[in-house]
Amino acid sequence: MLCYPRSYSDIRAFTGVFMRVLSLLGATALATAFAASAAPAPQEANAAYDAQDIRLNAAYKKLSQSLDDAGRKALRNEERQWIIGRDTACKVSAGNLVKNECTTTQTSFRADELEKRLGGSTSLAGEWAYRSDCGFGHHAEMSLRTTAPQVEGTWSDGSRKDGSQGQLKGQWRDGKLFVRFCTEDSPDGSYPACPAFSDVSGYLVPYGGQLVWYRTSGMPAEGKFNKYLVLGRKPNGGDVPKDTKCDSDR
Repeated sequence: MLCYPRSYSDIRAFTGVFMRVLSLLGATALATAFAASAAPAPQEANAAYDAQDIRLNAAYKKLSQSLDDAGRKALRNEERQWIIGRDTACKVSAGNLVKNECTTTQTSFRADELEKRLGGSTSLAGEWAYRSDCGFGHHAEMSLRTTAPQVEGTWSDGSRKDGSQGQLKGQWRDGKLFVRFCTEDSPDGSYPACPAFSDVSGYLVPYGGQLVWYRTSGMPAEGKFNKYLVLGRKPNGGDVPKDTKCDSDR
């Protein structure tokens, strides 16, 4: 049975209800249309993810080929942990491949990181040194060369009383050059005799035209590092200025 409005007030009330219904229907339709236009089509999402995945695979392959066995193993372990972290951040079940905005963004960030490592070692190439006359004196040198993206070179560290020297290998990670050492003279147990290399024993960070050397603190597996020395770039035919601040002055 149809009910017709019997007065002007009824007409106004009926019209108000009718307009609110239309408004709600319009808002719902508008929101649906906006969501449909904002969300990328499945094929677009797939293409965006695939493009970043290709970048990542290319950078990973090039980086892996430049490393020794220990470096490749470390890179594989790092990649596994990154995949776990990406899937956790994007709420993806383990073992599933999901191509959406979140996984595409995370894959892009990872590709950026590996590409940065491939090109990040050039600025460290050359001779670096530290020297001080405090106590028995202290002199350290590093000669670094790039075999992009890895860094290789030689090192020496000691005093007028004793010291050691050898070779090093470094790999970029998160803006730091993580280094492994070997020694060419009587090893004191700190580093293995060359050509065997230690696990990661420290890292180098370029800062303000200098090179800051951090060494492991405690067990290497704990991943703790302490600042050790600040090396300056060694000029051709010259030496770096001496550090005149002795421990008693600090």
